[in-house]
Amino acid sequence: MSKKAASEQPGVDRPIRLNDIEEGLRSLKSDINTVKESATGAGIAAGLVVAILLVLLAFSIGRSRGKKKFAFVEIRRA
Repeated sequence: MSKKAASEQPGVDRPIRLNDIEEGLRSLKSDINTVKESATGAGIAAGLVVAILLVLLAFSIGRSRGKKKFAFVEIRRA
C-alpha cells in the first residue's frame, strides 16, 4: 500500500478509522480549552460585579427599613 495522500477525506475517499475520530476529538478539545480560558476571566469579573451589586442592594434595603418613618412623642405628666 502507498502512503495516504494529503487530499484524502475520511468517509469520502476512504472509510473512517479510529485515528480520524480521535484526531477530530483532540481538535475539539483544544478549541474548547481555548474558549474556556478566554471566558474564565470574563466570568470571574461578571461574578464579582454581581456580588458587589447584591451587597449594595442588601445594604440599601436594610438601611431604608431601619429608618423611622415618623417620630413618636410621648408626653407624661408627673
